[in-house]
Amino acid sequence: MRYVYFPLFIALIALVVVSCGTDSMSDEVQIQALLENSSYVGEGALQTSDDGTNDPNSQSPSLAHPYFPMDVDSIPFTKWVRWIVRPVTWIYEIVVTGDSANATITAYFHGTPPGYGIYVINDLSGPIWQHSITDSVVRNVKLYNDETGWHILSLTAADIYTIGATHPVTITEVRARVEGRDYEWIINSADTYFGKDELPTFLPNDTIDVTVTVSIVDDSSWAFLHHNAHPQAQVGLKPHYRDPFYRENTTTFTRTWYIADDSVATPGVRHAAIDVLTWQTLFGDSTATYSAHAWSVPYIVKLPEQDIPDDE
Repeated sequence: MRYVYFPLFIALIALVVVSCGTDSMSDEVQIQALLENSSYVGEGALQTSDDGTNDPNSQSPSLAHPYFPMDVDSIPFTKWVRWIVRPVTWIYEIVVTGDSANATITAYFHGTPPGYGIYVINDLSGPIWQHSITDSVVRNVKLYNDETGWHILSLTAADIYTIGATHPVTITEVRARVEGRDYEWIINSADTYFGKDELPTFLPNDTIDVTVTVSIVDDSSWAFLHHNAHPQAQVGLKPHYRDPFYRENTTTFTRTWYIADDSVATPGVRHAAIDVLTWQTLFGDSTATYSAHAWSVPYIVKLPEQDIPDDE
């Protein structure tokens, strides 16, 4: 009998170990699937983002060159586009502890033209300067588990920065204020976690004054606002907007942003990014090096009586 029970006991231990490992892997698979499809994070953000908040008549004419396939708004004497090869390979590091989990999502945008790269033109009759890019993006997410499955508890901004930049630029603060209802949202660190109810939340007709503050040594910079037009926006609008900020001084930029009320039903999760490029990147010649810093944040557009959108 002793020899019968012993292997059975070992088998039971093995069964428990395998079962626990299977549960853990199942949790990780479920979490990654949620992050990949959530409107707050991942590719789901691209599918549901709506930023049709611009007057299409205000866009600059397209440049007659294949590197500039769509309208690109300009700052004085320069136009630019950044190309990132898709699909993007996202790396998920997930640590599950009981009913909570932490996830770090990273990707790398490294490459040389053609393909990956930034293309800048300072004179319509002049050359197009091409520069390699070496950007990295990281976002952290906290999650919790209940009887219905895994859910997003809080998340950071997606922090996109140039690795090994000669003249690194750093975003130090983004402030979004709706004067008409005394609402203000501030971020001053890409490490700050925001619950879904702490993300920037706007009404369909809000007018938002955005102020960006940066830090840079031995160079200057310019800030831009990225946002996307929703597929339900009127036909003819380009899918991506990029609007330059107004430069108040070397480190401060401002812009007014209008939330459209006619592009998608509320409540909805939309996405925007503050993107800062160095002066050398924008106005340099073939010897210039590329350097940029961006924060991408989901925001919510809803009516006061509506709930915060779900994770999916």
